[in-house]
Amino acid sequence: MILLEDVYKKVVTFLNRGKYKYLIIGGVAAGTLGEPRITADVDVDIIIDKKSIPDFLDKATYAGFSVLKEKCLVSARRTGVFQINLEDFHVDFIIASTDLETTAFERAKTIKLYGIKAFFPSPEDLILLKIIPGRDKDMLDAKSIVLRHRGKLDTRYLKTWATKLCDEAQDMRIWKALNNLLKD
Repeated sequence: MILLEDVYKKVVTFLNRGKYKYLIIGGVAAGTLGEPRITADVDVDIIIDKKSIPDFLDKATYAGFSVLKEKCLVSARRTGVFQINLEDFHVDFIIASTDLETTAFERAKTIKLYGIKAFFPSPEDLILLKIIPGRDKDMLDAKSIVLRHRGKLDTRYLKTWATKLCDEAQDMRIWKALNNLLKD
């Protein structure tokens, strides 16, 4: 029986060997940078040219992942997201497309998890990436990261990005959510 840890190790090994530019995000990152929690998948933010996705998928297939190539290509074109599988688990790839993601890649941290080094966003960048969708579990993740890194967070960076994101969206939700997290 395969475990999420096995999926994580396999996908990180695949990405590292291929020298792909990626960040582990989602529940794995939230549990690593904040409070550990259960998650059922591995989420990866990746810098990849959409023309390179067919080759990436072929390599993933060769590495032992289950890939529905045409479905992945259609999804990548339509939504900027695609998914590969390893037995009952899936790995979601989000194609980086925003200025925040570009900055997050520049500020990436190398963290050893399950005996393998991988690239993770800084706590500040993961907080912002969690606040943007704003689902309940994302807000809980962001709160756990704030609590774990209290006193060490670059609040100026967080507020600058919250302002930019609110200006782009013409919505103050992100600013308000960040301020609520920082005041608790």
